[in-house]
Amino acid sequence: MKRLIGGAETTADFNDDPFGSRPPPPAARLPADAPAVRSTIVHREELIDARSRIAGYRFRVRRLGSELAPDLGETLAALAAENLAQFANRRLALVPLAAGDWRRADFRPFVAAGTHFLVAPPAAGEPPADWLAELREIRDAGGRVALGDAGAAVADALTLADLLILDFRTHALDAFERRVRELRRQPQLALAADGIASWAEHRLCQSLGLTYSLGDFAAGADDQEPRDRLDQSRLILIEMLNLLRSDAELDEIAAVAKRDPGIAVKIVGMANSPAAGLASPVASLEQALLVLGRATVYRWLSIAMFRTGGSGRDEALLEMALWRARFLELAAAGRLGKPAGDELFLVGLLSLMDSLLGLPMDQVVRRMKLPAQVAEVLLDSAGPYGRFLLLALAVEKGRGEQAAKFADALDIAQAQVEAAAREARSWAEAALAGS
Repeated sequence: MKRLIGGAETTADFNDDPFGSRPPPPAARLPADAPAVRSTIVHREELIDARSRIAGYRFRVRRLGSELAPDLGETLAALAAENLAQFANRRLALVPLAAGDWRRADFRPFVAAGTHFLVAPPAAGEPPADWLAELREIRDAGGRVALGDAGAAVADALTLADLLILDFRTHALDAFERRVRELRRQPQLALAADGIASWAEHRLCQSLGLTYSLGDFAAGADDQEPRDRLDQSRLILIEMLNLLRSDAELDEIAAVAKRDPGIAVKIVGMANSPAAGLASPVASLEQALLVLGRATVYRWLSIAMFRTGGSGRDEALLEMALWRARFLELAAAGRLGKPAGDELFLVGLLSLMDSLLGLPMDQVVRRMKLPAQVAEVLLDSAGPYGRFLLLALAVEKGRGEQAAKFADALDIAQAQVEAAAREARSWAEAALAGS
């Protein structure tokens, strides 16, 4: 009953929807010897909108173990495995294509309401007529056309575009502002900025009227956010997490939870969800904690840390953290055992806590009573879990060669890495959709 991570006292499996709206399927165990049908990963780069939420992704297929670009067959197979069309019915999917790719391969199955094909311009010296015809074919098939700066420079191309992606890095700021003002005269054209390096640059682009931002900034800290974002709700959550780690009695944990009615109501609601399978509902917080079990409550409290602020940026960080957590758990399946898998799940959730709270990671770790191996990897990417986290980061960033090296060092088949990345993404999206 006192077991914290991976305990077996709960009457129901951990809910794959972390907020308890529906019962989950059991976590899949991916076989280490699964055949390597494809050796690719799909790098998803966040498209951040005006609310600082993830509006969609740019999908780039990478080869595991190689920096060489995949061929069209590998690209089609990887996008199909990602259920890209289904995704694009809910959110924006940006799919890069070289000039002529639309005609060389069948991308029509990926056309959906949010599918935008980012088509590179023709090579220098080639007449643009065929390329413009290709853009028209995409539109005729129901797809949307996205262009970069070079594509937009081709005569008549902008009349066929739905989205224009401007490279923020290649423009002086005054020239960038003038360019945006000119383009905003075309009301059918959405604008995005690529190469954004910080949340401050994202806000600047939003103030100019751009719709989306792309770049390696979403997981980073926001220097303009208040430092030490530990409001009363987060302090209560941390206190409860520490009590769970200390094997405190349930009535002591419940007493802390009752100081925040929102937390107390949510825990009772989770215990009364169909996932718990109770014959009659529980009415007290102590009963709810007993029914859920410490492992489930610990996971939910960790996730709730992202939800108390209520900002779009917090939601974006939660989506990234959920992917990391589930990926790490799946990567360890069949190798380290369930307790280690649960600790790796916690590593993934907490790996963005410094960005969330505006605190250095060492201060975050000092405030929380964590297993030694979890603290070690969060502080230094070291210890037995260090390479697992480095593998997750390499996959997240689309660094196929690095990811393959870490997978080899951990004796994880490339097919398992690919499957774990894909399943973790589906799980994270389903968890958020049900919350």
